[in-house]
Amino acid sequence: MTTHAARRVATVLAGLLDPGSRCALVDFPRHSNVGDSAIWLGERALLHALGVDLVYTCDLRTYSADQLADRVPPGDTILVHGGGNLGDLWPHHQRLREQIIGSFAQHRIIQLPQSVHFEDPDNLSRASAVFDAHPDLTLLLRDRRSLRQARRAFRARCILCPDSAMALPELPPPAVAHRRILWLKRTDHESANGGDPPPVDGMHATDWTGAQGAEPSWNLRLRTTQQTMEQAGSAAYSVTGLLNAYDRHAEQQLLRGCRLLGTARVVITDRLHAHLLCLLMGLPHVILDDKNGKVSSYWQTWSPDGRSPVVVFARTPGQAIDEAERLADAREDR
Repeated sequence: MTTHAARRVATVLAGLLDPGSRCALVDFPRHSNVGDSAIWLGERALLHALGVDLVYTCDLRTYSADQLADRVPPGDTILVHGGGNLGDLWPHHQRLREQIIGSFAQHRIIQLPQSVHFEDPDNLSRASAVFDAHPDLTLLLRDRRSLRQARRAFRARCILCPDSAMALPELPPPAVAHRRILWLKRTDHESANGGDPPPVDGMHATDWTGAQGAEPSWNLRLRTTQQTMEQAGSAAYSVTGLLNAYDRHAEQQLLRGCRLLGTARVVITDRLHAHLLCLLMGLPHVILDDKNGKVSSYWQTWSPDGRSPVVVFARTPGQAIDEAERLADAREDR
């Protein structure tokens, strides 16, 4: 799955961007969600391989329409960071997306691979009006369900494409596992199973949207990187400096996430990128769905036979524990 997915996302982008293209890459994930950092670094690896010249970047706090217009002339391309926020689950990112699409009609805009979910029809209508008014908008959708929804809702060109995290370069090797099972569970409004997982001997439950799994030295390095981001995003704006600071931030978050996953013989998770990183690292794991079906939609799109030597899809927490116990026993017997 992983090799095929990496080739597929690279092929899709190569068909949209000429080598050496001048582009902007907007909406850096300036937070601690490891999955978004993995996406960012996959995007950066893909764009580097294509020789894309990034002449503007920003996050929610540093976005400037004037700077974007000054650095990226009409006819050039604006790339919007991928993920799972095309819709109204994470409104700040959707507002930035709509603001840029609505303000830069003379630019080609490519939305990097996303999942789609709108709960409020009014929000979907507003997004449709903005998207449909743009003459050169391409949406990359990372699962077939999102692709169908986007094609029904928007006039933009819509293309099926795996998540950009599948293009990550080599990941750090797993640490020596000192836990039997790690349950990496969403603690936000996308969680399908409220409350704590049932207690099981040898199982540790946590999330990765804070500093979970971090060492004291990691926290110190992160604070230094955050200070650098503040400086790079100030009035003396340097594209190279800000990109370097963003990359360091994402690399630190990704390292923390990989180390956390590697502490266990088997992982249970309802986070899509915990699943993808486990695949890339070869870690046995069990996946559960999130509230909106994002995990199952991606799994069904790119693993249609439902079989893998390292991953099992479970429909209930109880089944997930049973499958994780089975995988842990098999790993210990090797």
